[in-house]
Amino acid sequence: MEPILVVFIVFGSTGLIIWKWIETRHKERIAMIDKGVTPADFKGVSVREMFKINPLSSLKWGLLALFVGAGLFLGAVLDQYVYLPESVYPASMLLLGGLGLVLFYTIAARKMKNE
Repeated sequence: MEPILVVFIVFGSTGLIIWKWIETRHKERIAMIDKGVTPADFKGVSVREMFKINPLSSLKWGLLALFVGAGLFLGAVLDQYVYLPESVYPASMLLLGGLGLVLFYTIAARKMKNE
């Protein structure tokens, strides 16, 4: 019974993804027709302009990785010396990762204010 269920899930999810992709493409084209925009209007926009790199992006990801790593280290220390349950690892990683994002927000807000 289980292998047949796996086959249905695999093919069903693949079909669902294809269906949603076609449906989204259709909605996008209908919205372009409603607004009077043609695909040729997007030809002049370069990929670099569309995906302009934010200079603060590296700072954000660096702070997030640093604080998540510190959370992992803190979880290991707490697990070793305080004998807390295994849930201390994701809790400390999420807590310190959120703290890193808050720190990024304060740095970015200060930088935007100075500009």
